Amino acid sequence: MSSKDYYSRKISKSEAENNFIFILKNKLSFFPRLGEDFILKDDEISCEVQVESYPCTCRGPERPHEHYFIKWEGLKPGNKVEIEKISSKHNEYVMKVFF
Repeated sequence: MSSKDYYSRKISKSEAENNFIFILKNKLSFFPRLGEDFILKDDEISCEVQVESYPCTCRGPERPHEHYFIKWEGLKPGNKVEIEKISSKHNEYVMKVFF
């Protein structure tokens, strides 16, 4: 499986506490367009989600930018998530969580 076939990241404390998965800007094209609904499944649940964004100035007020994320509950700091697009389905993805 090449890195283009899935999105992977280690969940930070902030992500776990605020129930979201950060999406790196350079990986946005892996997902449907910003705000477009898609199905994300893990072993236990299937949810309709979307990539959302919020404005941020964490690099200073002179460097405003956006942070991108998917809302998802129940992840713990240090979990690794791998999200893979299901090629046979339109806008459907499956997520594996590693502890």
